[in-house]
Amino acid sequence: MLNQRNLYRIAAAIELITGVTLLLLPGFIVQMLFQAKAIGAEPYLAQLYGLALIGLGVACWSQPCPMSAQRGITIYNVVAAVFLFALIAKAISGGLMVLAAASLHLVLGALMIIDQLKQRSI
Repeated sequence: MLNQRNLYRIAAAIELITGVTLLLLPGFIVQMLFQAKAIGAEPYLAQLYGLALIGLGVACWSQPCPMSAQRGITIYNVVAAVFLFALIAKAISGGLMVLAAASLHLVLGALMIIDQLKQRSI
């Protein structure tokens, strides 16, 4: 069963892995997401984004995940899902990787919203 403890730990692990991957292989990730070669400042921006994801992952790793970190990662997942689905709709980005990432963010964001609503009602 996916409980609160596991939900935020799984999300933190995903963000940590993604962050490290962006830091080490920015061009590859840009290529996979946008089906375009990373040029100019794009690899550096991808690395900076990777660092931010590492920070988010670390903030959510502790048990229990602090409420402020829960809110932050929830907002990130919901907004990331909307952004990625918008890119797909505008045909700026495509492929299974983007669809999978958008769907994962959507599911995580929805589960986190449900969890936080439950916490408010307790």
